Amino acid sequence: MKIGYIAEPYEEQGASGMGYVVHESMRHMLIEGRDAHTFVFYSHTPISRSFIQGEYENVLIPKGFIRQFIWFLTHRLQVDVLFFMVPLLPLWIRGRTKTVPICQDLESKEIPVRSLREKIIALVGEGILLPFTFRRAVHIVIPSEATKTAVIAAYRIPERKFSVIHNGFQDLTNVQGVSPAASLKPYFFFAGRVKFRKNVHGIVSGFIAFKQRTKAPVKLVIAGPHGGAYSRELHERLASAGLTEDAHFLGYVTTEDLKGLFENALAYVFPSLHEGFGMPIIEAMSLGVPVITSSTSPMDEVAGGAALLVEPRDAHAISEAMEKVYSDATVRATLIEKGLAHAKLFSWSRAAREYLALAATVL
Repeated sequence: MKIGYIAEPYEEQGASGMGYVVHESMRHMLIEGRDAHTFVFYSHTPISRSFIQGEYENVLIPKGFIRQFIWFLTHRLQVDVLFFMVPLLPLWIRGRTKTVPICQDLESKEIPVRSLREKIIALVGEGILLPFTFRRAVHIVIPSEATKTAVIAAYRIPERKFSVIHNGFQDLTNVQGVSPAASLKPYFFFAGRVKFRKNVHGIVSGFIAFKQRTKAPVKLVIAGPHGGAYSRELHERLASAGLTEDAHFLGYVTTEDLKGLFENALAYVFPSLHEGFGMPIIEAMSLGVPVITSSTSPMDEVAGGAALLVEPRDAHAISEAMEKVYSDATVRATLIEKGLAHAKLFSWSRAAREYLALAATVL
């Protein structure tokens, strides 16, 4: 079988969540399908053969939605099945190629858009183009049961058109971690983009409540891109509580530093307001780190009973979970044990095998 995959977004350094899914899916489909399939990857920039290794054809396409739409409309693809991320989508595919969109989440359905530009993009993308693509697709891949339920409710697509294929995660077990400075320890940890959807304001509020109640000598460490009005608001909250010196925003960190930060944390705190899956939950568990995450879907689904669940909009609940992990060694040890076992259920190799099995069924 000849399998196509649109490598958009294609990001080698500092990949976003969707970008990471793209390159890990391609990388492991090549490994798992090397004896049975041939692959064609479509991208607007050449794919590095050292970054994505294996046997595949790389077809260059234009950059930008309109140009890509015209390109796919005017070219007959020589693949049997085509996987691609939405909303980065080809609206129309000529010929007999079977399309299988991969929908990681419906963010604007859950998180209110704030600007006029965001509202227009959401209206056109999720209100007009996405339902058209879903209805033309032979099948749709979703990373969690919660996201599947949301898509079915939003677009009234028959459930039989969906397959839930869980994402893998960033496996850092073979990375040589760099231990953080002693001055940062002990600490609660968050890694990711500092933005509203990730509920970093909830983490900060929970940390402030924890510190005010316990007076514990614990820090908050946040690794990931930050800036703008939202970030300034977080710093102002911490300053008002007199905790500026107890919270550290590190910005981008290397993979080696990231592993060290995970391994030495009291807990990974991830009370996100909305996710399509929640890869960092499994990433932390795989490294033996207790996890505090949202009781809402799909975080509770992904956590699988191996994390402390909190209402993400309840700062007091977040602070109590922090205190429980900090003060109760038995709770912490139990979370570590359960998390390590649960993480073994997820991998990109498993996801790739399920993608390839699905491709065989849609022809």
